Amino acid sequence: KNMHRETLHEMLFALLLYLACLLPEVTMDQKTKEVYHRFNTTVLLMGTSLNASLVFNVEWRAQLNGREKVSILTFSPRSNNIYINESYKKRVVFSHTNFSLTIHYVTLSDEGVYMLTIQLLNKQQQIDRTRVTVIIPVSNVCITSETSAPHQGKNITLNCLGTAGNAMSYSWQKCNQPLPIGNRTILSKDNASLTLINIQQSDIGNYRCVAQNVLSSGHKDFILQLCAETGVSPWRSYGIYGYPGYLGYAIVIFYIFSWVKRTRKSSSKGQSDTIYENTAFENTSTTSKRVHPVYIKRIKK
Repeated sequence: KNMHRETLHEMLFALLLYLACLLPEVTMDQKTKEVYHRFNTTVLLMGTSLNASLVFNVEWRAQLNGREKVSILTFSPRSNNIYINESYKKRVVFSHTNFSLTIHYVTLSDEGVYMLTIQLLNKQQQIDRTRVTVIIPVSNVCITSETSAPHQGKNITLNCLGTAGNAMSYSWQKCNQPLPIGNRTILSKDNASLTLINIQQSDIGNYRCVAQNVLSSGHKDFILQLCAETGVSPWRSYGIYGYPGYLGYAIVIFYIFSWVKRTRKSSSKGQSDTIYENTAFENTSTTSKRVHPVYIKRIKK
């Protein structure tokens, strides 16, 4: 009887194992976590608190941005065997107890979704996803524009850019206050560009662009002024600098010239012309003699 019972128990156990193999796999999928890390630093991807004796296999994979999935490592707790992708061997550290993964010296090429897949002995699966975003701190924010002093009534566009940094968002202020958005104020889709329509005196002031990401921020100021009008004003156009003024100058000069000419003619009529004439002059060729005086006779014309 005892042997019969042992045989029966073995048969029941084998049947249970067979039925367990027929059960579908159950996957416990967690929500994707978000982590942000500075460029060229270390990222710790958390593992699990499961008992290693319940785990059949562990795998870390990555869906990197713009690339196919890549297997980073696989680990079997029962055999303690581990396989690490050659391209990650010098940069990753794996924990055999909680299955966490540490990646050193992360770059922008490491951005993407990292998946920890844990397969249990009971055919269940646990999948944890972590999205890694590598952040470069914001620096050297600048504002560019075609001019800093447009004419009144014209439009101007201010473009904000951080020469270093990524995953940035932009916002604008005027005189240290949030910029009111109205009919004459237009922002680009990413807020990096600000356009002011039909500029008026009320638009003059200090504009500030703030560029920031989850780890740092920076800003740049831009002083908007109106260009002084260089056109000729009406009093200049029709006054002493306009065409009537120039015509007046010409008339005055003409009359002055005519007056001088008439004055000269009238003065010449009141005086006689003087003609000097020699009436006697004597000179000897060989001997020195007293020269008779020269008489100058005034002849009236």
